[in-house]
Amino acid sequence: MSESIKFGGSKGLLIAIALGFVLGIITGNVVLAVAPKGTQVLLSDWFKAFGDVFVRLIRIVIPPLIFFTIAAATSSIANARRLGAILALMLVIYLGTSAVAAVLGIIAGQAFQPGLGVGLEVPKDYKPPTPPSGVDLIMSFFQLDFNNLLAVGGSTTMIIFALILGISVVLMGDEGRKISYFLSLGSKLMIAFVRAIMYYAPVAVFMYSAWLIIRYGPVMLSAYAKFLATQYSFTLMHFIAIYSILVLMGGLNPIKYFKAQLTPFMIAFATRSSAVTLPANMDAARRMGIPEEILNITLPIGATVNMDGTALYQALSALFIAQLFNIGLSPYHISLLILAAVVGSVATAAIPGGGTIMLAYVLSVLGLPLEGVGIMMVVDPIADALRTAINVSGDNASTVLISRLLGSKLKGSIN
Repeated sequence: MSESIKFGGSKGLLIAIALGFVLGIITGNVVLAVAPKGTQVLLSDWFKAFGDVFVRLIRIVIPPLIFFTIAAATSSIANARRLGAILALMLVIYLGTSAVAAVLGIIAGQAFQPGLGVGLEVPKDYKPPTPPSGVDLIMSFFQLDFNNLLAVGGSTTMIIFALILGISVVLMGDEGRKISYFLSLGSKLMIAFVRAIMYYAPVAVFMYSAWLIIRYGPVMLSAYAKFLATQYSFTLMHFIAIYSILVLMGGLNPIKYFKAQLTPFMIAFATRSSAVTLPANMDAARRMGIPEEILNITLPIGATVNMDGTALYQALSALFIAQLFNIGLSPYHISLLILAAVVGSVATAAIPGGGTIMLAYVLSVLGLPLEGVGIMMVVDPIADALRTAINVSGDNASTVLISRLLGSKLKGSIN
């Protein structure tokens, strides 16, 4: 937890990323104004290359990050006492709300098309995505060789491998505790690895910002503004409408829920970390009268796997990137996107920027250019703030309903 707090509270990194964005835009416009055409092209290529370094670092960390995070979480969940029906309800509701959020993201992207008209050029080695058959889709979850798991495209199989490994550790009983501890350390190590990569993020954002301005001009800024307006509008819609329905079904007045949730919402918005916000979220749950035996299970797990804001963001971002590159997606791709966004949100680490890092997995499933990750990093601090606030808020809204379904009557002391 201390690692997450240190990372999540790093205002300096957030300021540096924002500064990189601004300086990149200024630099790009200066190059456009004073440099000859040939020099513009040369500088543009170099800016993009240094931005691509960040994308390649992300590709390196995705497989081990998925492995250790999910394997550690699985062994922890299975070792928890008094789980039973709580775990079953939690998984159904968490996955259900994330699927709803992903669908909202797709509706938002299709309705407002924030990336349309920019016309980015696809990478030279890019191959257009082809819809896999039903059999191909099922078999894609199970790679033939272990080394395929170490590539971004093998992330789905890595998730399955990590889940089975975590269950196997539990079945070992006391002997498995040592392995569980190792997996937990590995998970913390991967989060530290991501934190180290993120220190390069301001440089990458500067490089990508300058490249985009030189290559495509101010039209890219307009696309970013439209994307953020769309994301914020539909994410807040999910927060107000869907969570009101959940808490009403849970027997709680939505006004009481929103009042209790205000503090963790603001902490999550400021720190951009679900892990950092967990203590405040648990306190809000207690104020709503949720039993300790329930919130002590649902909220820690929810901080890792229940991320509605991330699911919506990843679905919308994938469509945004496809529109930027003028890549058409079939209805089958759209249905595949819903699944990928839900799985990708579950595998996202509870750290700032985790949703954008796992976007690489979603893009790989659809066959979209992974350069899209670097493009989204430019506006990630702004997008991440709200999606994290919605992530943690969804944990408590779902827990209210879980408590009701388990027969608990809420006796919150909200004034």
